[in-house]
Amino acid sequence: MESRRVTSSTEIGLDLPLPARVPRILVLEDEETVQALVKSLLKIRGFDCDTAGTVAEARELVRSRTPDLLIVDVNLPDGSGLSLIEETADLDPLVIVMTASADLQTAVQAIRFGAIDFITKPFSVGQFLQRMDKALEEWRSRESLRGYGRALETLVRMKEDELSRTTRQMDEIRDVTVTALGAALNLKDHETADHCVRVSQNCLALGRTLALSEFELQNLKWGAYLHDVGKIGIPEQLLLKKGTLTTEERAIMERHPLMGCAMIRTIEFLRFATDVVLCHHESFDGSGYPRGLRGERIPLAARIFSLVDTMDAMTSDRPYREALPFAAFREELRTKSGSKYDPEIVQAFIAVPESSWLVQGGAGAHGRTIEGRSRT
Repeated sequence: MESRRVTSSTEIGLDLPLPARVPRILVLEDEETVQALVKSLLKIRGFDCDTAGTVAEARELVRSRTPDLLIVDVNLPDGSGLSLIEETADLDPLVIVMTASADLQTAVQAIRFGAIDFITKPFSVGQFLQRMDKALEEWRSRESLRGYGRALETLVRMKEDELSRTTRQMDEIRDVTVTALGAALNLKDHETADHCVRVSQNCLALGRTLALSEFELQNLKWGAYLHDVGKIGIPEQLLLKKGTLTTEERAIMERHPLMGCAMIRTIEFLRFATDVVLCHHESFDGSGYPRGLRGERIPLAARIFSLVDTMDAMTSDRPYREALPFAAFREELRTKSGSKYDPEIVQAFIAVPESSWLVQGGAGAHGRTIEGRSRT
């Protein structure tokens, strides 16, 4: 039997493309001196930008020229700049909030509205340019990944045109594409690819127990493998941070399901695989994120994944502990059935023999590893 491995982008002839343009910037600021200073500092960095002094004026500019980056003040003559962030959510611009308020509540509110950073006025020239360089790096990364996604989709179409393959063969090509997209995340978040393979395979097994259709199983498999792909857009210093995240850092980290969904929904064959990516941190009692969904409002695929992901986390070795015994996971299901997990899925899982699940080898596990497991 052949073991499954991660395919990198270079193995299928794709590299992350660099953006061929500079970002379009809109500055929403009513103080003329601050507006002029920001515009001149952006010019130093080689950017052209539009400026507006009111929310209404900014709306008109957005209609004529979609911005890649918004720099918005909070308090304006005709309302809050945060309202423009809500209104442009579908356009998905990066957002930096400028505010005269130095309190933590304003910063957290800005991040929850989708901002990647905030600047407290008054600010120094060095501070502003440093924040802009950071935003530019994130924009370039996002644009490169979008281009990579488009290239992957083009690759699939080329393969479909060149080879009149069977449905099974086409699914294998798409599997390679999904694996390559996952490999892009592994370059940034150093969690092993075996984790993605295990949760993907175990989701399939539990999905079959729940009598999912082949179409549902295929999308569950892809969604499980790509569940954390949105972390590509999270700053690396947060992904690799040791210790507890701050409130602001936690708010940034909790954006990864939305970012992952936005990334893969543009790839035609993955548009039905977004349920797990978007909802894998929702809880059955409504206490999860990003939307606080409750009960059966959480897609079935995401409810299945939530249980399987916890099993893999508990029965795998971690830097701070060895793998826990399967009994510890059974106790987790007993105490959190109906709160974190769907009780019906818990019952379906318990009915399956422990030896059926694919787990990491090591203390407390059954010693089964990804080697020797046939590919589904």
